[in-house]
Amino acid sequence: MKFCSLGSGSSGNSYLVSKNKTNILVDCGFSVTELEKRMSKREMKPSEITAIFLTHEHDDHSKGVFAFAEKHDKPIYLTYGTLKMCQKKIKNSYNLKINIISPLDNLELNEFIIYVIPVPHDAREPVQFKFESEKKTLAIITDLGFGNKELINSIQKINALILESNHDDNLIHQSRYPKNLKDRIRSNYGHLSNQNSLQILKKLNLDNLKWLGAAHLSKENNSPELVKDLWEKVFEDKINIIDPDLGIPWVSI
Repeated sequence: MKFCSLGSGSSGNSYLVSKNKTNILVDCGFSVTELEKRMSKREMKPSEITAIFLTHEHDDHSKGVFAFAEKHDKPIYLTYGTLKMCQKKIKNSYNLKINIISPLDNLELNEFIIYVIPVPHDAREPVQFKFESEKKTLAIITDLGFGNKELINSIQKINALILESNHDDNLIHQSRYPKNLKDRIRSNYGHLSNQNSLQILKKLNLDNLKWLGAAHLSKENNSPELVKDLWEKVFEDKINIIDPDLGIPWVSI
């Protein structure tokens, strides 16, 4: 199994997860043109995508997903709540292949078993995903306010983990963001702070963890150094920071 990020931040989020000829696109927070350009840098053609999995409706995750799916005739997997909140992005002329999934579902797609993980976030029915193939596991966990029991149980003994570490509590407190935005980000339905993400890591059995990446870092209210300083308290190997603009190249596990 291999994976990469095409970008991870407020300007857009998207990941690719691949095994043999099965290529899964997770989220599309970019325009179709921009997504295709970013995929090309990872040597992936739109025609090679098997399916698209959408976590929730926020624009930095869903901006181009329906237009891309229509253009390239690709199926989309998403919750009913996410679909209802995305209606404005779906043109009447689109002929989409929509597959409704539910939190805690287990789906089989060629080489993969895909676990649908519910998370607390200020969206209609948000989920994140864990991918399993030949006993190797990868979880992509971003856009949540805290680590609920379903999440913690789902990602025990994971082999590779992408985990949100959005902001530093002190930096966001001092930032020029308006109070309502600060309150939203810091709420239980907002985004994980560095300390929040550390608490999740402390609750996990990391014995099988071979690769750990920090995602969705705020450019204004965080820094890679702050994340690494905290995470190194529980994970001694290299900690990877996913660049908000550039993402990360392919990683194999």
